[in-house]
Amino acid sequence: MVAEASGGAQQTPPMPEFKPSPSEILPPDGKPYHLMVSQNCSYIYSSNIELRNFPDKESHIFMHRLEESRGKNVQILHRCYPKQDSSLLQLFIMGKTVGEIASRTEAIIPYLPYARQDKIWKHGEALSAEIVLQMLSAAGFTSVATFDCHFLKKAGVFSYKGLQLRNFSLSEELVSYFKARKPDALFISPDQGAAYMVGEADGKSMVKKRGEYKNHKKQAVRNVESLEANFEVSDRDVVILDDMIAGGGTMIRATKAVLARGAKSVCCGCTHGLFLGDAYTKLQLAGAAEIVSSNTISSEASKIDILNVLREKIVGRF
Repeated sequence: MVAEASGGAQQTPPMPEFKPSPSEILPPDGKPYHLMVSQNCSYIYSSNIELRNFPDKESHIFMHRLEESRGKNVQILHRCYPKQDSSLLQLFIMGKTVGEIASRTEAIIPYLPYARQDKIWKHGEALSAEIVLQMLSAAGFTSVATFDCHFLKKAGVFSYKGLQLRNFSLSEELVSYFKARKPDALFISPDQGAAYMVGEADGKSMVKKRGEYKNHKKQAVRNVESLEANFEVSDRDVVILDDMIAGGGTMIRATKAVLARGAKSVCCGCTHGLFLGDAYTKLQLAGAAEIVSSNTISSEASKIDILNVLREKIVGRF
């Protein structure tokens, strides 16, 4: 069978100007090291992993210079959004292939999918976050590096289901971006789970309560039931930060709430901007003066580049 270019190759705007090839990256500790970069991350680094499909749409993965991984610590940089299920399968295949010859293997996943399904809310649900990480471990990965993992709710290094999880936050970059434009802004999170993102800015947190699942045949949705702000926002520039904006319900409700309480302006920021459906437009219509995300998921809101954090804190460091 002849493999063809993968239909799963995501469209991404070229964010960074500097794109070193994996061979140009020097490990800080001098230990034998090799970086493998998926084709779907070629907007960050030059890639050495080709993603193609066979005619029956099964994945064909070709890893250039695979032998350079032998006996070394290896990191594989691969995006798992959009098309989470097929992208994860690609990563499992990569991990198993590299793990056969590498000393240890880490997956660098800018946005970790299924991280919101870390609790059982309704009997019969699968604990998807746990299962995905177990599958990554079974595929040969010893660790995962990611940004603002939803269920961890803070930066740091964690042990979870047989894997080391290295969670890096982009809260500092988001705060710096907005402080340069709104020096006296009040930073808030829309719930306690994202409180760590505004902690260093002496921020405040709203109190959120979600309702039960809606009776929907195709989508599992738990709407925001209430959102309270027990602090003063009158005549203040307000910046709301969260780890992600998906359907936008939480951020839209938070934006409307602080504007109703007299805020002078509201800007919204997140690490992962999924902006499902028309969420971006709805957030603008709700009154957000500016919406900013990183390029863990590239969009029109991507103004925070993850390249510097990758180079300074992740790549070549275990």
